[in-house]
Amino acid sequence: MAGVAAVSRRAPTRLFATGELIYDKLPSVPRRVAPSLLVGRVAAGALVGVVVGGRTGHNRAGSAIVGGLIAFASAHLTYRMRRALSEHMSPMAAALVEDGIVVGAARAGAALLRSGG
Repeated sequence: MAGVAAVSRRAPTRLFATGELIYDKLPSVPRRVAPSLLVGRVAAGALVGVVVGGRTGHNRAGSAIVGGLIAFASAHLTYRMRRALSEHMSPMAAALVEDGIVVGAARAGAALLRSGG
């Protein structure tokens, strides 16, 4: 949801993304690479792709495909990164480091989008 919140101009979307960051810390939450959760992440990535494509004048369908692929890859990458970090620090600290990286990347991408870069 960080990507959706970064390109959204609506406060409820950002609030929802913040809630997702908090929910993600609960021990009962399934792995993000579980198929049921991965589908939602890919759909959110495709939505971001549509928005980015529309704002930059690129093909929205192609941008949706790229966004979905990026979401798929980043879900797996951040899952593995968090597991690796958890070997060197507490799981909560690893989760917070991961959140910082994800939110920072989303904000940087949104800034580039706004600047036209």
